[in-house]
Amino acid sequence: MPVSGRRHRALTEDNDRLLKDNRDLIEQVGKLTAQRDALEELVQLLSARPQAVPVRPLGVGWVPAAGLRASEAARAILVDRLEMLQQANMSLREVAA
Repeated sequence: MPVSGRRHRALTEDNDRLLKDNRDLIEQVGKLTAQRDALEELVQLLSARPQAVPVRPLGVGWVPAAGLRASEAARAILVDRLEMLQQANMSLREVAA
């Protein structure tokens, strides 16, 4: 179907803009995917760390306070990383939609 010169130029510019937007989105998806993969790896590493803390019933023994603090710090880091992972997943879903 023949089109006028102005219409052809407008369609060409629109196509170029859409191709550029597509390249930008693909690049953004690649970055978000890499970030998500890095966070998943971190979550796996933190999850694999021993979390067991020897706690004895009240009055029977002692509770290693340093171990409890380390465990709580590890949980806090894990929660922070999980939140970042969820945000990365949501961003990736928004870009894909």
